[in-house]
Amino acid sequence: MLAAGSHRNLAWLAGACFVAGWFLPAAPEVPGWMAFRYALAPVWPYGSGSAEGIEDVVPQVLSALTNVAFIVLFGLLFLGRVKHPGLFFRVALACFVLNLYWFVQTVRDGTVHDLRIGYYVWLVAFGLMMLIGWIRMRSTRINGA
Repeated sequence: MLAAGSHRNLAWLAGACFVAGWFLPAAPEVPGWMAFRYALAPVWPYGSGSAEGIEDVVPQVLSALTNVAFIVLFGLLFLGRVKHPGLFFRVALACFVLNLYWFVQTVRDGTVHDLRIGYYVWLVAFGLMMLIGWIRMRSTRINGA
C-alpha cells in the first residue's frame, strides 16, 4: 500500500499534468485551453468551433466540464475532505471515460494522428485522479474505516 504522502505526490503529479495539458498542443495549432473553448462552443460561441449534432454537443460540453470536476477533486484532496473515496473514484472514472470521447471520435474519423501530446497529458491527469481514488477506496476497505 502507498503511504499517505504518496497520495499527495500523485495529486501533485496529476495537477502538473492537468496544467501542462492546458498549454501543450491538444490538436494541430490548438493548445489545451483553446480546445476547452472549442468544446464549449455549442453553449458559449467561440471561433468557428461547432458540433454537428446533439450526439456530439453533449459529450463535448460534458468533457469541457470535467475540467471543473478535476479542480474540485484536486481541492478535496488537498483540503483533506475526501469523505467518500468510492464516490471520488467514480467521479474521476466518469471524467476519464468521458474524456476518451475525443480519442474514440478521432479513431472513428481517421484523424487520431491529429491528437497531440497535450490531450494525452491532460488525460493522464484524470487517470491519476482515478488511481488516487482507487487507492484511497481500497485502503478504506482494508482498514475498515
